[in-house]
Amino acid sequence: MIQAQKIKPIESFFVWINRGMFKQHFYAHHLRGQETLKEVDSALPLIFYANHSSWWDGLLAFHLSHDIFRLDTILMMEEQQLKRYLFFRWIGAFSVDRENRQELAASIEYSVSELRKRRALWIYPQGILLPNDIRPLAFYNGIAYIARNLGTVQLIPVVHRYEFLGEQRPEIFTSIGQLQKVEAGKSFDPKALTRELEKNMTLDLNVLREDVVAQCWHTFKTTIQGDSSTNVKYDRFRGGS
Repeated sequence: MIQAQKIKPIESFFVWINRGMFKQHFYAHHLRGQETLKEVDSALPLIFYANHSSWWDGLLAFHLSHDIFRLDTILMMEEQQLKRYLFFRWIGAFSVDRENRQELAASIEYSVSELRKRRALWIYPQGILLPNDIRPLAFYNGIAYIARNLGTVQLIPVVHRYEFLGEQRPEIFTSIGQLQKVEAGKSFDPKALTRELEKNMTLDLNVLREDVVAQCWHTFKTTIQGDSSTNVKYDRFRGGS
């Protein structure tokens, strides 16, 4: 497996690069549920698990971690993708190969060791990029295996939607779900936990979809405001002519 190799100067510089890319390619990013982070016990391992529907997901996790949550995080990334974009390891990405049991076990072990160092983990339990509204979500058991090795862990679901609405460029909606504390005792069932997490995320995704469709914007706060779209510039031009 490929381990993360964080380089602080590169990580700090990439914060600026990352913001610029989002401002260039998106009209805005909207977030709700940030208050969940106030419930986190800093003495316990923390895992964020999210749906995986876009190439931007990892960069969005980086934005949330550094600009919003102010947490030291690592991110589990498909090995073929990390080999393609190897610079991601310098900002906290490490690899997983779910088709190779030995490599998968190494990634689980690495996750556990990093979580014990008080680094939070981002993981995409669907494993691969899939359309946002696909059902069932078909989670892998990675989170449950990590929890079993740790004994006690905090889990927070994070769901995203990328939508074209009234602007030329798309907008991102992120909703943070409820914190769940898992204690993996003798009767712990990894598959049962996986089913529970998949059910929870399915509900969160459905609620987010319904709120976006209903235009319930008041529940969100904007964390990134992109540059003016062409349509906005054109309207300004017409208004001034």
